[in-house]
This record gives sequence, C-alpha cells and structure tokens, in this order.
Amino acid sequence: MTLLPPPSVLLGIDRFEAWYPGQDDLVSQSMDWYHSPSRFLGLSVPTGSGKTLVALLLSHLSGSRTIILTATKGLQAQYSRDISSLGGVLVMGQNNFPCPLVYGLRADEGPCHDGLPCPIKESCPYRTQLAEATRSQLVVTNYAYWLAQTNFAVGLGEIDLLVCDEGHMAFGAMENYLTIFLSKLDIEPVGIHFPEPAGEWGAWRTWAGVAQPLAQENAVRIESEIREYRSQNRQVPNHISRAFRSAKSVAARLERLTSVSEDWVIQKTYHGYRFVPKWVDNYSDHLFHDVPKVVLMSAILSHRAIDYLGVPKGDDRTWIEADSYFPPENTPIWHIPTARINYRTDDFGATIWASRVDQIIQRRLDRKGIVFTVSYERARLLLSRSRFKDIMLTHSTSDVVQVVDKFKTMDPPAVLVSPSVTTGWDFAGETCRYIVVGKIPYPDTQDPVTKARSDDDKEWTSYMAMETLVQECGRATRSSEDRCEVFLIDDTAKWFLYRYSRFAPKWFMQRWRGSLETVPEPLV
Repeated sequence: MTLLPPPSVLLGIDRFEAWYPGQDDLVSQSMDWYHSPSRFLGLSVPTGSGKTLVALLLSHLSGSRTIILTATKGLQAQYSRDISSLGGVLVMGQNNFPCPLVYGLRADEGPCHDGLPCPIKESCPYRTQLAEATRSQLVVTNYAYWLAQTNFAVGLGEIDLLVCDEGHMAFGAMENYLTIFLSKLDIEPVGIHFPEPAGEWGAWRTWAGVAQPLAQENAVRIESEIREYRSQNRQVPNHISRAFRSAKSVAARLERLTSVSEDWVIQKTYHGYRFVPKWVDNYSDHLFHDVPKVVLMSAILSHRAIDYLGVPKGDDRTWIEADSYFPPENTPIWHIPTARINYRTDDFGATIWASRVDQIIQRRLDRKGIVFTVSYERARLLLSRSRFKDIMLTHSTSDVVQVVDKFKTMDPPAVLVSPSVTTGWDFAGETCRYIVVGKIPYPDTQDPVTKARSDDDKEWTSYMAMETLVQECGRATRSSEDRCEVFLIDDTAKWFLYRYSRFAPKWFMQRWRGSLETVPEPLV
C-alpha cells in the first residue's frame, strides 16, 4: 500500500482533503509511468474514482507544463473550478469573446481577420487569455480548440504532458477536425461546380486541384477590394468581410482535399458533400504532436479505443485499469429473455418487447426509471403500446434538455423514454432507480461512414455498441451509495457480452449477472 500525504498537502491548497479509495495508488502508478521510457499511458478509471485529481497531481508532482483536453462543457467547467487555486488557465476559442474594436462582433469576426492591424489588440479578451495560457504551467481546453490552434495557428507553447480526458471521445474529435465540408453555396459564386457525376476519391482530388487556384484567386480579389476601402479610410462592409473569410476558408479546404493521400468516405448532403476520414490513426500526430508524455483516460477506455487513435502497442504503451469501489451488487445488470431486437423484428416481437417493459415498470411504480430505445422510432412505438404511457416522457432532438429537467423534478412513478441521454447525462440518487436497455445499441450501418469502417473492421460496430451500452448502464450509478437495476431485454445481449467483453471495462463486467427467466422483485 502506497502511503502518500493527503492531496491538499501535495497540491498546497485547501481543497481535496482526502483520497478516494485506491486513488493514492493510482497517482503512484502514474508517477512511475511518468519516469519510465514509455510515452503513452492509458488510464481506465471508473466513475467516482477522481480521475481529474489524478491528472492535476500528475501535472503538479512531475513539474510538467501540462495541457488537459476535455470533450464536454461539463467536464471543462469542472476543471476550470479545480485549477483556479493552482494557477491554471482555461482557454477557449475566439467565438466565446466579443471583439473590443467593433461592437456587436465576436472576436472571430473582427477586422483583424481581414488583415487589418488592430490598434487595441492588447485589450482583446481572446488575445489576453491566449497570452496567459502560453505563460501558464497548467492549461485546460477542449479537443476542437487544441486541434485547431496547434495545427492551423501558433500553438500553445512547449508542452511536457498532454492529458486527453474523456479519451474514448478523442476519435470523434479527430473525425470532426479532419472532416472537410464543401457547399455549393460556397463554391458556385466563384464559378466552381461539383463534378457530375460525382466520381471516386481520386477524381475528387483531381477536381480539387483544378478548383483550388480559382478559389484562391477569388480570395485575392476580395482582399484587393478590402485594401481599396482601407486606402480611402472607409469602413469595410460586413458582407465583404464575410465573403473574404469564406473565400479563404474554401481555398484552404480545397487545398486540404488535394493533400489527402488515402481514400476517405464521400457523403452527399443537401447543399454539398462531406469528406470524412475512414480512420484517424494515420493522423495521430495532429493530436499528440511531439509531446513527450501523453495520458489518455476515461471511465470506459479500452485498448481498442486507443488502438483506433494510433497509439502504438508494446513498450511505448502503459496500461492501468483501476477497480471501482462502487459495490457491483448495487448495480446488477441482468438479461431477461424477451426477443431479438433488430430491423427484422416483426410486430409480434415488438408486442412482446413492449409488454416486457411494462412488466418491469409494473413492479416499480414507487420509483423512476429510464428506457433506452436507441432510435426515436422505437421510442414512439413503446409509447403507442405501453399501458404506462401516461407516466412516460420522451423527447426530440430539440427539447431533450427541457424534458430531462422535467423528469428529474417529477415524483414517481415516472419513466424517461430516450434514445440518446447517454454520454454527459447523470441521473444520481432517486432520479433513476432502474434502467431498461431495449436494444443493444449497434450503430446504423446504412450510414456510409459506419458501413465503410465496418467493411474494413468487422468488429467496429460491436466496439461502438459496447461503448454506448456501458454509458447507458452507468447513467444512474454516480456514487457508492447509488442503487440501480439494469435490465437488458434484447436477446442479443447474452451472446454480445460473452463475445465482446474485452471491449468493456473490468468494473462493468463485474456488474453483469447473466440471465433471469422472469422480472425480479425490485432492488431495495
């Protein structure tokens, strides 16, 4: 057993007065990794284990200049509170700040983006926080800002330690950063048109090579107009400023398109095309750069997750998987035989499925629960057939926050029927005492990107399904005192968990109890 002083003593602040169970050992093991030759550390740390404090202590004890990346605003806000007493800085993108020169504009819309020298740039709130961040020993930001700032701008200075929190979401962040979108609304005013018919990837690269000089000429032409306005001491009209920024952006995207050396997935959209990388591992240097020490951590991190990010195997990868101190018996995960739920499920199977949900609710009218349906269509089906539709709430993509807030304040009985409240949503305590997983959440392979990846890697969709399932099953267990039953009523579950348990964290599989023939009495 490692004996360390309390975290508050190590950090020299009045917060974090005691360790969570096993947290001191986690810090010691992380420090051992830091002083080893291994470059990458994967930390699979269950919810409630205090991984944010582990990151802060690793930074502080190692004396490293550290960047911590987050994927959600909630975690970013938590870090912002935690680092304030440590002299840390939160850095955000320009669209979060006003332009001090022109009232009503954001910093990303300011005249400086038209090439105009800013006479009051020293008082620009964005530049002020960026300068502070480049001087700070500890910086917190999000993946999108980090990827843009370090690949398209001047960066954030020399870095010793990069912590990728919510590491299971880094793949999506990389995909968003790399994806190129071109709209006919952007290119047609320049005299550029999409190829007809839209060809294979090689044809698109050739087209981009021809179109890019035209877009660049357009940007130069608009820039000349802007210089003419300035030479006459006239204000540049907003529509010309916007056209200039758009022209530069189109030229840059076309330039990127010509440089892609592998096949990407081409998606037709209403106004144009999206070009999406099939995989992101070949672009890992865009995320990690030459930072000597890199931590990826998450409650649901797996080896497969960091494989997809291009983290090398072998001696350059260290793996630490922490045990959960939440009693597994407080969150038993059961399979109740019902029906195989997929696109082939007929009306009879759907009726049995809805009846099974009702059986579970019937015995739990003294508490609140959540039913995960994967799709909005299946959510509507349940509400149309359930005997308990009067106590059910569901939502669309536009009102999810309002519906969840209403559900949390309702007295039991109440049931939230949702396809999407997984990552980033918490339902602690009495907010939710049981969860029904209506379907193993395989992604839709009709999506061209998912299909292309599945064709390359037959286990891709199973990995994605497991990641979502773990998130669903953990929404209501946020402390060691929380108690929540989980019922899987898709008969794919038993086979799925047997075959793909390696994609799940250890603490999750410790909660798995197998199959029951009937709906059990409620967990007291």
